[in-house]
Amino acid sequence: MDKLLSGLARVRESYRTKKNIDATIKKKFLSCIYEFYDRNYRHLPWRNTDNPYHILVSEVMLQQTQVSRVVEKYSSFIKKFPTVEALAQASLHDVLAAWQGLGYNRRAKYLWQAAQIIVSQYNGTVPDNHHALHKLPGLGKATAASVAIFAFSRSELYIETNVRTVYIYSFFADNEKVSDAMIEPLLKVTIDTTNPKKFYNALMDCGTYIKQHYNFSRHSAHYTVQTPYSTSLRKVRGDIVRYIVNNGAANNDMLVQSLGYAPEKIQKALEALCRENMVCEDNGIYTIPSHELIKNN
Repeated sequence: MDKLLSGLARVRESYRTKKNIDATIKKKFLSCIYEFYDRNYRHLPWRNTDNPYHILVSEVMLQQTQVSRVVEKYSSFIKKFPTVEALAQASLHDVLAAWQGLGYNRRAKYLWQAAQIIVSQYNGTVPDNHHALHKLPGLGKATAASVAIFAFSRSELYIETNVRTVYIYSFFADNEKVSDAMIEPLLKVTIDTTNPKKFYNALMDCGTYIKQHYNFSRHSAHYTVQTPYSTSLRKVRGDIVRYIVNNGAANNDMLVQSLGYAPEKIQKALEALCRENMVCEDNGIYTIPSHELIKNN
């Protein structure tokens, strides 16, 4: 057993004995994750910037998406929209075009709308507190916390899959259905408030490594098995958006013929996309909504 895993196993045994996390256990825990982090630091592009807008982009991209896929898109997206003003002034069509390959296209629309709010309500400055960030489109509790941490070094409670993995392995390895409510008190007493950015980056890297050896995600009460992407309505939606972005417009028959899905599946996806204002319909022709149309809805 390697140094990280054996070190965290010893933390677990100490916690089992003492039934609480004291200063000694906290020190051992931080020592384990920092020693691993210092030796195995992942050089990711968003870790090399203090630009809050760039970090906001990366954190939205990282929602439900593998790091390797985000690395491929992050730099090109930032190059095309280098400032929050540039993103806010762009068309939804151009934003979606730059987003292709990441999936979950709603995130691109939410990020674009968030940029408009940041420009209009915050003078182009990304807000630096969790409450204001949480009010932006597409920023749930976790993403708002992550932006506050990585952009502004706020000492927030942030629980996502890699954080869960580290805490379940270190403190709940014998438990099933570990909830975030169970993890949160332990996170509160172990968080490194002097350097939350390093603390959470270390957890990310440690969690990624632990998952290569053990699937402790299954111990989480929040673990779900997703429908295979190849047969999901999400794939149909994504293919429709990509087709319209690439071709400018389409009708139902064109989409059926070009994408090869059943007409009823195409129609169901189109109805959902229209409800979300991801596409709009005029006399049977579907297009990406204009900037003005989005603002008025």
